[in-house]
Amino acid sequence: ASWVQRVGGKYERHKAAARFPAPPRDQPTARAAEEYEGCMQEVAEQEGRATTAALDCVFRFIREWVSTTHPDADAFVEVARDGLIVAKNQAGRNVDWMHDMKSWSEGVTFNETPTPKWGDVQFPTASALQRAASRFREMSVEEINSRLAPVLTVQQDYGETGCEEGRRLEVREGTSLGGKR
Repeated sequence: ASWVQRVGGKYERHKAAARFPAPPRDQPTARAAEEYEGCMQEVAEQEGRATTAALDCVFRFIREWVSTTHPDADAFVEVARDGLIVAKNQAGRNVDWMHDMKSWSEGVTFNETPTPKWGDVQFPTASALQRAASRFREMSVEEINSRLAPVLTVQQDYGETGCEEGRRLEVREGTSLGGKR
């Protein structure tokens, strides 16, 4: 690149590269690389916080659902790979009632009693829920029980059975009777 500049009564041609050398286009400057790394680290930290917050919402939903509905049959929690979280009161093949976390967080009516909306938290994004579901699938039963205490514990861990590429748990109020994974 070059430009022409009038100096006195003459025009002089200047080469830009001689005065201001530019880095090769395929190689970022060291500063640009540092800025990029900093941005990527910040994004990773934000994603980590969002995933943790989403996982907190999953456990809040499970605890609230069981303590509010008091299932009278088998209580199942399904955490799907896509981040859909559902809790069911199921007797054999018959589902008596079920709720998903999204509608529960917006407030539902159960047995003519409204449940409060989650005004204190922002509902997680789809990507944060997917990462939380992945983390949930990797957790041990002991880790899950520690997050559900003191309201309930895992009765049985069915893994992906009944929840393809997700995790299905049977939960009970009180103490665990086993259900090791």
